[in-house]
Amino acid sequence: MNRWQSVGIALFVCVALTGLACERSKSSNPLSPDIAGPIPGVAISAPTPVDPPQGGQVVNGGTPLTFIAENPTTTGQRALYLQLELAADANFQQVLHRADRVEMSTNGRTSYRMPEPLGSGFTYYWRMRALDGANTGPYSYTSRFSVVDPVLIEAPTPVEPLGNLTTNRPTFRVRNGRIAGTAGAYYRFELATAPDPSATVAVVTVTPGSNGETSMSLGDLPYDRTFYWRVYGSDGTTQSAYSAVVSFRTGPAPAPPPPPIPTPTPIPTPTPSPLPGGPGGRTPDPGPGQRLPLPDMFAVVRQVAATFPSLNDASCGTWAFMDRLVDTLRTYDTRWGYNWKRGNVGDPSNDVVAYHWGAGADEGSIDVYLIDVIGAHCTAGASPTFTDVTAATYSAGGVGRWTGRGRF
Repeated sequence: MNRWQSVGIALFVCVALTGLACERSKSSNPLSPDIAGPIPGVAISAPTPVDPPQGGQVVNGGTPLTFIAENPTTTGQRALYLQLELAADANFQQVLHRADRVEMSTNGRTSYRMPEPLGSGFTYYWRMRALDGANTGPYSYTSRFSVVDPVLIEAPTPVEPLGNLTTNRPTFRVRNGRIAGTAGAYYRFELATAPDPSATVAVVTVTPGSNGETSMSLGDLPYDRTFYWRVYGSDGTTQSAYSAVVSFRTGPAPAPPPPPIPTPTPIPTPTPSPLPGGPGGRTPDPGPGQRLPLPDMFAVVRQVAATFPSLNDASCGTWAFMDRLVDTLRTYDTRWGYNWKRGNVGDPSNDVVAYHWGAGADEGSIDVYLIDVIGAHCTAGASPTFTDVTAATYSAGGVGRWTGRGRF
């Protein structure tokens, strides 16, 4: 009798005695697929979520997301596989996707790629556990992540100023580029004296306008000069490309008004103390490429101001104080004179004097120190001072210009 005949006889006897087919016994072999489980003494650890990380953000690139976990371990002999669950809530009441059998990789980490991309603007929760067909391990900790749209910042398009202008106070205007996925975008306007980043003279940060355009102004620029400008967008992390570089030329300087006709102004009677006086003369010209130092004449300004009972009345709209002060300063050095305000010929200042530090003629020279001699001018708090405002004037886009105001 062969092996198959023996099995058939045994089955016949079982049916004959019970009237039913005998149930095949479960195997006790731990590697058998028909083993009765769970197997006592087998411990399976939980996988460890790696990517997406806890609390991370995933930028939606339009492709399915891949989950990665560190493999669990087992004390049993059976091969492990993983289960993955993805839900819309931390309690996994709204399970969005389940992968029931993910074969484990042999390199220590196992990955699983979703069949479709996830939607942006939502928070997701995922976890994994391991099984061997007879035993089931615990779930990993729940890892939370969100899917966000990619940040998009397009370069704006320059609109104006372009070409030759009739003004030196242009408005800079651009057409906004597309901005998405960020709430902190801004535009950086760069102004240069040449089409070269090293020639940049001003950088201004502006919040994009809500009407599709953004504009800003730098105030007065030097007359009859060519400038180049460009713009880019950023949110501090993502930066757009630069816009095209465009150029413009400011308008010519207006013709100077005719010199004012001096009007006699009564000079207040000085105090009995005599005004200070210097030794006269003129400091020699400096050498090529050099400039004379600025003399400190604060004491002289203070003494001249002391001769006027009301400094404000003698300086606001009159030449009573300035004429007396300039005349006194010139007894020390004839390089002292008046200042055309912001270099505009015909518009002399009532509270700023000029000292010619360079070589050559004084009249019309812009090689000057500009000194404010009346603090809080034309207010009740007017007081003598000696403040060098040369750099501040230049930074504001202006220059000084020496003049004798027709007096010398």
